[in-house]
Amino acid sequence: MDEKELYPINWDKYLSPERLRKSGTHASVDWDLRNPFESDLGRVIFCPALRRMHDKTQVIPLTSGDTILTRLTHSMMVMSVAESLAHIYTRTEAFKKIYGEKAYDYDASISAILRTAALLHDIGNPPFGHFGEITIQNYFKKYLEEHHIITERQAWDFTQFDGNALGLRIVSKLQYTGTLDGLNLAYPTLGAYLKYPNKGKAGGKYVGDHKHGIFFTEEDIFGKIVKCCNMKKVNEKTKKEEIKRHPLSFLVEAADSICYGIMDMEDGYNINWYSFDDMIKALNMYVYEKAVENNKVDFLKEYAHGKKNAQKFSIENLIGFKRKWPNNTDKDKRRLILDFRVKMIDYLTKLTIDNFINHLEDIDNGKYDNELLKEDNYCVFSALSEFAQRKIIARRDIQELELTGNSVINGLLDILMRYAFSEDKKYRSKIKAVISKSRMEVTIHEHDFKKVKFKTFNENDLWKFDVEQLDNYSKLRLIVDFVASMTDKYSVELYQRFAGMRM
Repeated sequence: MDEKELYPINWDKYLSPERLRKSGTHASVDWDLRNPFESDLGRVIFCPALRRMHDKTQVIPLTSGDTILTRLTHSMMVMSVAESLAHIYTRTEAFKKIYGEKAYDYDASISAILRTAALLHDIGNPPFGHFGEITIQNYFKKYLEEHHIITERQAWDFTQFDGNALGLRIVSKLQYTGTLDGLNLAYPTLGAYLKYPNKGKAGGKYVGDHKHGIFFTEEDIFGKIVKCCNMKKVNEKTKKEEIKRHPLSFLVEAADSICYGIMDMEDGYNINWYSFDDMIKALNMYVYEKAVENNKVDFLKEYAHGKKNAQKFSIENLIGFKRKWPNNTDKDKRRLILDFRVKMIDYLTKLTIDNFINHLEDIDNGKYDNELLKEDNYCVFSALSEFAQRKIIARRDIQELELTGNSVINGLLDILMRYAFSEDKKYRSKIKAVISKSRMEVTIHEHDFKKVKFKTFNENDLWKFDVEQLDNYSKLRLIVDFVASMTDKYSVELYQRFAGMRM
């Protein structure tokens, strides 16, 4: 990369260290030399919601093995890759020449923001992962079609429920200590976290509008993030003001895709769902067929198996992977997939940064409308995704466990909804004994004490409170906050207790 290739984005516009309220931690002592974004990382690492991710599905649910990824281990890997992306961009001579003395501060800030946003990126995932999201969506599509009890805007929060939107709510509200500012993270950290920065209905053309990204309850803090982090753009056609992604969110998204694309495949290999040769053959075939489909076969010749097989393609040659472990021992098999993973991460990391730099001006202006990893003549990330769909997601054991998750989430929602909307106060009171105290306190604070900055609840307050005092949206919000925050195993155990299968 040379200096001419580096667009001089004004990072000051995206890195203002403002928060919902003035920090009372590291900023109050003179010996703490961390910047505000490094402080954010500590807040996230110590929060209970992060710990619960150790028992949330990545791909293979309810496993007792210690080698299979959880949401927590996956997020740690994403954090590592995101940090690498930061430094590859900010520690070059071209970057230092453009930003001079500011380069060091930008490096420290961008690195810290990416680490924290990456660690957070799955914190809002419900039990059973993306299938859990679909289950919640389908439940409320049916329920709200029959019961018109909230506005259309409010309904999107449930019929288009998304873990990214819940994640913002978790860190900005649900880590509750008497205030409605949660972990009180800096706005740029939250901006980089926001994969879908929109309040509208899912399905917009812009990459940040593909899913419904902000709940009704977080619209206020979302507005502050957008204002602080220069996340507004003007539509050239309509001349109307719109919202764009924070530039760093593209790198968080890429780090996530790199890790799940490679590590899901590695998990399947480690539990003997397919051989290394079968995996390579499938990846080669996908890339070759895509090249034929797009009339780009000439791109493959440089990475063919040899001159006699110029029409073929070798993904091993493309990423510079050489097999060093010819014996078929268990240790050799493990070394083989490990070396392949390293080379694949190298390839996808370089691809990410090249595309980020090439499109940085359009990203800055809110015109870039793609995922960085999807701009690749060889379609490597697409090959990994397609392989995971066919060889991992489609497996019978995965599908059976997802059906289990569907039954569990539907069952929990049925019971809690019946209690929350019961005409009998005795039934309504039971929900308070089940739903966590902090979830109840947040809902009551939001509903009845919005103008009160600090609120302390005692046992008597909760004992006297009747959920009938809540509006319908708040009742639904309380239930979904509770269910979607559960771990996989806890959701199963609670459902079994509710259904009388376990005492």
